[in-house]
Amino acid sequence: MKNNILPNIAFFDSSQGGLTVWENVLKRFPDLNTQYLGDNARCPYGNKSQDTITRYASEAALYLASRNAELLVIACGTASSVAAKQLQQLFKLPIIGIVEGFCLFVSDILFDKTRTVAVLGTNFTVKSKRFNEELSLHGVEKVWARACPLFVPLVEEGISQGPMVDAACDMYLWDIPEDTKVVMLACTHYPRLASSIAQSIERRLGKSVIYKTIDGDWVLKVGTKNTEDPIYLVESSLPIVNYVTEFLSNSNLKDHLCHGEKHVLCTDSPEQFESIARFFTSISLPKVQAVEIQT
Repeated sequence: MKNNILPNIAFFDSSQGGLTVWENVLKRFPDLNTQYLGDNARCPYGNKSQDTITRYASEAALYLASRNAELLVIACGTASSVAAKQLQQLFKLPIIGIVEGFCLFVSDILFDKTRTVAVLGTNFTVKSKRFNEELSLHGVEKVWARACPLFVPLVEEGISQGPMVDAACDMYLWDIPEDTKVVMLACTHYPRLASSIAQSIERRLGKSVIYKTIDGDWVLKVGTKNTEDPIYLVESSLPIVNYVTEFLSNSNLKDHLCHGEKHVLCTDSPEQFESIARFFTSISLPKVQAVEIQT
């Protein structure tokens, strides 16, 4: 047994945002052995080059594989967009990013493929066009992508509501197309702003906004002009939970991986990491450990 760590499912993000994915997987499988690595020493990834992001993600994958990971979830929109395909080719370890499953899920709920899908992400996620490419493979004809670089620092400052968030949402969403049917939150920080994003969409389009989660559908905002054609707000956790469910079932590893062992790792200042982490998960964290992952 490597490093005395039980076989586990590993999660990787540039900081704390991926804890939203980790939390939702643990809601479905509370006894699952997991390790979570947040590379907070080098975040944000959204303003880095493609080569740098790929190198950081590769180093994280190598480190987590050395700690008995049976599956790696890249719980980061930017790293998934840029590096997931390369890592899947480089490593024998099964690796899943949020892009492929997320886009498949959205295509399944978008019955009219001529309607617009809006993608909200980091600068690099939007520039990479990975979501556009993957959605087009599933017949989605129109994609409106918008980089929202202020969202991550707002969330990491614990600001999820109020005038500053409203102003940021309105600035990014002022020209969201009238025929939008699905809005994808393509960064794991963004679910903490879901309510404010929904309110901004309603101010712009006057439509109801329904938030799709693993706990069901929630009406975040009732439309003032049109309640019969709601917009779906979707984040990446639901397809990841579905993938992990299939992985455990198909690999017959559920008994092997469910002993309740959890590790949370970061690359800088565990105390600061933990103080910000409370904005992303309600699950009690084990003692956060600082680690060195550079190769």
